[in-house]
Amino acid sequence: MSSEQQSTLVVPSLALPLDITDSNGKNIGQGEAFKLWASIPANDEVGVIIDNVLPGDEIIIYDASGIASFKETSMALIKGVVGIANALGTTALMFATDGAAAPFVSAWDSALDNVNKAIGDAPIKHGRRDAYGQDPGTGDYAKDEGGLVVCMPETSGAIYATDDYHFADGAKSHGRKYEYYSKKAKANNVLFPCNVSGGLMSATATKAGAIHVLAFDEKFTDNAGSYTVGLVVIRGQRPSGKSRDAVYAEIVSAGPSGV
Repeated sequence: MSSEQQSTLVVPSLALPLDITDSNGKNIGQGEAFKLWASIPANDEVGVIIDNVLPGDEIIIYDASGIASFKETSMALIKGVVGIANALGTTALMFATDGAAAPFVSAWDSALDNVNKAIGDAPIKHGRRDAYGQDPGTGDYAKDEGGLVVCMPETSGAIYATDDYHFADGAKSHGRKYEYYSKKAKANNVLFPCNVSGGLMSATATKAGAIHVLAFDEKFTDNAGSYTVGLVVIRGQRPSGKSRDAVYAEIVSAGPSGV
């Protein structure tokens, strides 16, 4: 595979295919689940876009890491990227071996290098937030900026950290649980990943469209850092008849490993 072909594997925007072809060019049926890796720069106000999400599809955050600064800093402007690390068709996996996934991994590593170059020596000191909106120094959760937001098809685009989407007071100590979401966030099926007991790590689409994954903020020019995210999309319609849990276990455990 040429470097030009590899560059199309990890991109700012992609559409989930309806049918899957394996690494040998064989059709393996309808796509039932997708493992996606994404890198989200803190200064990208659009985020990565995953299109062709269908009603009943479940979006799951299975891994999220990184620290970003949302105050008194800056970095070179760069777009986020996302790629399909593997997919499960009706009859088989897209990448049955780590070797088959090697071109994707190479493209992913190159994309991460570009994000890290954009960050450079930018200070990550003020307004620090992990992917779940928590300050790693104080343990407090921010109510109005930082961390990841998954904008489901119901939002019809990216949403930002305006008053309509700020969290209620309890989130500061207890995390970004659904009970602290704003009315508008609940109405629009927004997902703020929350890895504490009672938090949400998934959402199910009620309409067809695209999702945006980006840093939660309103002003992006004073941000630096990035988040690395592992996502799974499980189709609501699965011709194989496999259960949701069985499909999830199979796609998460499939190579390539890491995020």
